[in-house]
Amino acid sequence: SMGILLDLSGSMRNKIEQVNKAALAFIRASNPQDQVYLIGFNEQVELLQDFTSDIDEVSDSLDNIVVTGGTALYDAIYLGVQKADTGIKPKKAIVVITDGEDRDSYYKLDELVSKVQESYVQIYCVGFLNPVPDKGLFGHWSKSVPEKAHDALQKISEETGGKAFFPQKLTEINNIVSEIAHELRNQYSIGYISSNTLRDGSYRRVKVTLDAASAANSHVRYRRGYFAPKSTTQ
Repeated sequence: SMGILLDLSGSMRNKIEQVNKAALAFIRASNPQDQVYLIGFNEQVELLQDFTSDIDEVSDSLDNIVVTGGTALYDAIYLGVQKADTGIKPKKAIVVITDGEDRDSYYKLDELVSKVQESYVQIYCVGFLNPVPDKGLFGHWSKSVPEKAHDALQKISEETGGKAFFPQKLTEINNIVSEIAHELRNQYSIGYISSNTLRDGSYRRVKVTLDAASAANSHVRYRRGYFAPKSTTQ
């Protein structure tokens, strides 16, 4: 059950045609039995297409989008995760394509991170961010808008075992969505029994490493933790 979240703010106007083509290519590269839904966001978040396996329905929705306004990125991801959780497929993921920092969301970044930690939706972000400006002598004490946006997308993706991409050119998006589609079809599921038997509902961090000499140059991506069961006894 997959969601595609498209930034439809005014700054995306010269990118949206290529992004739409990439979104359709992503669906075509996925399993025909996948459920896909489409969300568009500017200063508001709108469900453009509910769950479907019909690519023509998604294509029609993309043909009717309007690019204007601000960027409620965190709200879009928050609601996108909620929507993915209602899907009937066991594997759930969303792909977010944006070009900027959140400006108009009700939810804060820490609230969004808590939400994605609770869910089992994998998040992939594609950020067409502006170059980091020259900060001058004293600018290194604070982060620029592109740096804050980069860190936010990276954090959101890493917490879910997904990945954030930051292409320098618009044409890179085709290879990126192809990589995401391939990765979603080629993953391991690993389970274990925790030695911590407390049913306290706390968030517990997890670390996964490869124990092999040949894995020295490999990188493992995985969910960074989970919430323990909470006892219902009084």
